[in-house]
Amino acid sequence: MVSFYLSPSNFCYHEYMKIIHGIMDLGWKPTHLWPVEAFKINSFLKSKALTQSVKAISRSDMFIAYVPGSNNTFFEVGLAYTLCEEMFLAAKDPVHFTQTGLADSYIASLDGIKRSCCKPAQIPSMLRKEYAYLIKR
Repeated sequence: MVSFYLSPSNFCYHEYMKIIHGIMDLGWKPTHLWPVEAFKINSFLKSKALTQSVKAISRSDMFIAYVPGSNNTFFEVGLAYTLCEEMFLAAKDPVHFTQTGLADSYIASLDGIKRSCCKPAQIPSMLRKEYAYLIKR
């Protein structure tokens, strides 16, 4: 079974949970579910949240994020790049996968990451397409 971590930075709680359940329908298991309190402004800056993120990413086979994100997202991307077997980044606009700015160039320069342009709600279906070989039959 594939374990995954979905970065919460770009979502409201309800959207995050809808995406989580869509990914779980693939037969995958989240390593951490963020509570509704985590979606308040600056909540991720607390050391407890940061520690939870590090632990969850270190237990994940796959890291998933919607970019561009916050500084937290970039921290998570860097950590996941060193710890996870697979990474999937999604964005609304392909400009985030080019070298246009410091944050975008950081994401664009990382090798071996699958990237897709889609709406957040489409993440589960894009994962189904990109990682068909990992889906529980």
